[in-house]
Amino acid sequence: MNKVEEIIKNKRTIIENKKKNISTEDLKRKACDFKSTNSIKYEFQDKLKEDGCSLICEYKVASPSKGHISNLSLEEIIRIYDKCPVDAISILTENLYFNSNLKNLKNAKKFTSKPLLRKDFFIDEYMIYEAALNDASCVLLIEGITPDIEEYLNITYELGMDAIVECHSIEDLLNVEKYNPQIIGVNNRNLKDFTINLETTKELKEFIPNYMISESGVKNIRDAQTLKSYGADGVLIGSSILESNNKEVIESYLNDLNHVLK
Repeated sequence: MNKVEEIIKNKRTIIENKKKNISTEDLKRKACDFKSTNSIKYEFQDKLKEDGCSLICEYKVASPSKGHISNLSLEEIIRIYDKCPVDAISILTENLYFNSNLKNLKNAKKFTSKPLLRKDFFIDEYMIYEAALNDASCVLLIEGITPDIEEYLNITYELGMDAIVECHSIEDLLNVEKYNPQIIGVNNRNLKDFTINLETTKELKEFIPNYMISESGVKNIRDAQTLKSYGADGVLIGSSILESNNKEVIESYLNDLNHVLK
């Protein structure tokens, strides 16, 4: 069993336990009521309509490929992102390998008004309703992992949220193109062996008619410039920002990233 399979197995157990406390239908009802009072809709996608390439920064304290990444608290990281020219914020909520949880998504909203992406392995519609109830503006749906992209897109849109449909290959794009997803996330990381290839963004760009966000693999300013030159409408960056525990260094890096992306 590889790491992704372990994550999914663990996720299923967690969700089934949650359903014992509150059913899918009850959670759906709560999410619909909550989102009906939220006047801001599709705010994540709006950030991709501005000039240049949007900067999406991630809260991620650990990962399968790097292990422990950052010693800074959620509040410290989100306050930095809120202060700096960051367009949107991604919050990892997976616990087994990323050492995070849903509470971090809810708590992040205390420190910023910027759009929040819930980044996780969505294997049950239950997780979409959770995202809505915890102030997410967007969710990540992974082709090959999310069981029904079309259904999950419809649920997400009905709740007034955006969705990034993550693809890793041309085959993935062909599988989802009939659903006309408004945002495609191209993951430059191979989920089987966790290797990185930025050329994946370049290869897939010509097959994407709508917005494209390039995910994973930005180690420095040059990498960000490269992905922008490949046509990315947004770049999602996590580890290279958080590897420094120095707030001033992080702020300087974010300002430099914004400069080359705009």
